[in-house]
This record gives sequence, C-alpha cells and structure tokens, in this order.
Amino acid sequence: MNNKAQIHVLEVIIVAGMLLSSLYFVRTFEFTPNITTTEENELEILGNGILQNLEGVPDVYGEYPNLLARYVDKDQGAFIYRDDFTEYVDLSLPDGTLYEITRIDITEFSQYPSKSIRDFTEDVKELNVKVGKEAIASRIVVVDGCVYEVVLTMYFTLR
Repeated sequence: MNNKAQIHVLEVIIVAGMLLSSLYFVRTFEFTPNITTTEENELEILGNGILQNLEGVPDVYGEYPNLLARYVDKDQGAFIYRDDFTEYVDLSLPDGTLYEITRIDITEFSQYPSKSIRDFTEDVKELNVKVGKEAIASRIVVVDGCVYEVVLTMYFTLR
C-alpha cells in the first residue's frame, strides 16, 4: 500500500509541473485586443464622409468638377446652391446635430498673407449658438483655378 501512495504523490507532482509549464508557455504569447482606438469621433468620420461623398459626385450640368465645388462656388457674389448644400447636410447628419459651414479662400489668403484668415472666411451656414462637443471635417476644393477649404463644424446636442 505504501507504493500506491508514493505513486499518487508522484502523479500529483507531475500534473502540477505540467500545469505550471503550460501556464508559462501560454504567458509567453502576447495577445493584442481587437479594439482599435482613434482620435476621431464618429461625428468627425460622418462629416468627412459627407464632404467626400459630395466631392465624388460629378456635377450633372458639367459646369464644375464635382457637386461640392458647385455648392461652395459664389456666383455673382452669392452662394446660389446654399439651400441644396444645407439640405444635403441636414439629411445626412443625425437628429440633434447643430452645424455650420464655412468656406476659406486660400488663393486670396496666399496673395495677402499679412491679413487675417478671418478676412477670407465666408459663412455658408452660420450658427448663433454653439453647444455640445465640437467635431470638424474639411476638404480642399478647386473651382476655376481658385483653391477653397470647406469646413463643416458639427456640434452634437440632444434635442
């Protein structure tokens, strides 16, 4: 009977050694979680997608290189397609999102660098009240040799 007890003790020691070596083997692998972190929030991604989609749609009339260029061009001193642009953005953004659209004339700014960039910034749609977390999306647009930056600034609030 003594031999059986010694064999059981030896079995326990062997099993414990196998468990410890298997744990050590598993710990040598580095596991990376499948979670990716980005600095952009979902509203920024959505805003960039809206502007990118407009940039990818060709102009129906062939006057502009794309639909975004048509929306930001000032014909005879006025944004003719302002309502179409704001309607598209209204339909694309979730409820509770306030936004404003500005256009910066980079070509003019490069000719007069001593002036403030605010002198070359025009509001397509302006907000009086800015509440909530701010997210900004922008695109560069070229219309008839003039370079513009379109900035879509969004504020998410619950309505």
